[in-house]
Parts: sequence; structure tokens; C-alpha cells
Amino acid sequence: MNFNKVLIIYNPKSGRFSEKKLSYILNFFKYRNIVTDTLNIIENCIERESIVNFYDMVLVAGGDGSLNYVINNLVFTDIPIAHLPMGTVNLFALENKTSYLLKKALNEIIYEYKPVKINLGKANEKYFFAMTGIGLDAFIVKNMEEKIRKNKKRIYNNFIKYISYIFNIIKLTKNYKFYSLSLEIVKGGGQAEIYVKHNAKEIIISNIRYYGGPFKVFPGNSPLNEKFDIRLVKNASGRMDVIFSILKSLTFYRRYSDNPDFYVKADRMFISSSDPSENKYIFYQCDGEFAGTLPVEIEKVKNAITMLVNPASFL
Repeated sequence: MNFNKVLIIYNPKSGRFSEKKLSYILNFFKYRNIVTDTLNIIENCIERESIVNFYDMVLVAGGDGSLNYVINNLVFTDIPIAHLPMGTVNLFALENKTSYLLKKALNEIIYEYKPVKINLGKANEKYFFAMTGIGLDAFIVKNMEEKIRKNKKRIYNNFIKYISYIFNIIKLTKNYKFYSLSLEIVKGGGQAEIYVKHNAKEIIISNIRYYGGPFKVFPGNSPLNEKFDIRLVKNASGRMDVIFSILKSLTFYRRYSDNPDFYVKADRMFISSSDPSENKYIFYQCDGEFAGTLPVEIEKVKNAITMLVNPASFL
């Protein structure tokens, strides 16, 4: 593709971001006679119409949360969005096989990547590209967000930050209460709708292969698929139950993938507490960002956003 004017949307608080990297990106485009503007998403809002009318591409320099924010503001537009992985985990970059080497990633994005309409998830009014989690992982996300807001000291080493995140997860999950969740999958439409019910203690609804880092919990998945891959954790009374359940997903996926006690597929569903009075205590998250409390309706939204995609990835 030919790009004449690019908007670089960056998050200065992302785990791998630095002013030096931003300067490199700007010089990269300047050397190729491509006009660039920058937008700091901590200090500025995204103006949808201005972006669509004046730019050929949006480049997101940040993590999954930054990409999620941009996608929610540019959903159902044709402007191509590229992602430079500068967060702690970077699930979309893993899915898209985007290099962490800045020069290599930029060259591939502008010379090799192709614009592709991909499917998103929608949880109530919030769109997501990777996944939504209900229960324990959403509880962790919410508490970690609060912890980060209170802690003014930034950790610059990404490995130390990730290890710190893991230890905090272990501490947070110590006294977590596992609520009973009700998942109702909707099949058909109109008067022909059928509801298939599942019960679980933890639910992960994924639009991609990866979860929580470089872990292929859903190896057959893709943002081009018409249905989500859903991981159910039905028997959990403590954190070790969930950890062992995820390890089963990683190690014995082929054994469990056809078992509806572990995995199901759907493109539309409702999730609530088995006891509706407990909904206000149960959280859900989208792409690692706290999104709200139950109940939640989740659906697959086809061709919702245009991403610049590595032809060697999920195409």
C-alpha cells in the first residue's frame, strides 16, 4: 500500500514504550517522505471523523489496551490500523507475528502487510479483538488496574514488570470467591432461537489463539472465524484449580478440544450469575481492560475493523 499521511497513536505508559523509540518511528517515516502526526492517548481524545478523513493509516504504538481503545473508536471504518507491540503482553502482535525489532516491524507494516477486515467481539457495548474473561481473570484485571493507578513508580524493565504482575496475580487470587456462572448460547434467530446452557466458575471467550501471553490456549482459533472459542472452567474452588485447568489446555488441547465440558463454540451468548443477585460482584474484562459487571451479552461482529495484517500470520 501507499501511505502519504500516517497518524501515530501512542501510549507513553506502555511497558515497552520510550521517547527514543517514538523519535525513531518519526524519523523512519520522514526518511520515506511520509507525513506523520502524533497523538498521545493519555492526554488527548480520538476524533473519529478527523482521522478517517485526513489519514491513510493509523499506527498504534502501545499494548493491547491501547489497541483496544483505538479499535473501539474506529470500529466500522475503512482506515487501516497497524499495531507496533509496545505493551507488556501484546496478544495481537503474537497473533499477527509482528516483530519486536522496530525497524523490521515498520518495514513489514508499510511494505508487506495487507489491509484485512477482521471480526471483533462485542461485550455489551465494548468491542474486543482478543478475548473477554468472566470471573477470576477479570477480578485480577480490575485489581491490577487499581494497583497501577496508586503506584506512581513506573517499572521500565518489561521482564521485571511481567514477573511482578505474576506475583501480584498469585497474591490477589488467594481469597477470590468463585461464583457460579451461567452461560447461555444462542442458536438460530427470531422465533427459532434455541438456548443451550452451560454452568462454570470461570469463562474465557476468545477471538484469537493466544491467552495471557505466548500461550496457545486456542490453537485452532482466528479473528477470521465466524465463532468464538470458549474455554469453560467448571470445577474450581481455588486458584490451583484454574492454573491446572489452563495447563490442561496448553498440554492436552487435542484431548479436550471436542469435550463440551471444556470447550464450546458460539457467536452469540448471555452470561450471568446463577444467582442474579450476585451479578454486581462478578466482573468481566476485554483485552485485559476492566469492562464492567454481569450480566453481559457477547456476540461476534463480522468485518468490524480494518487491520494491517502480516500475510504469514492468520490469513
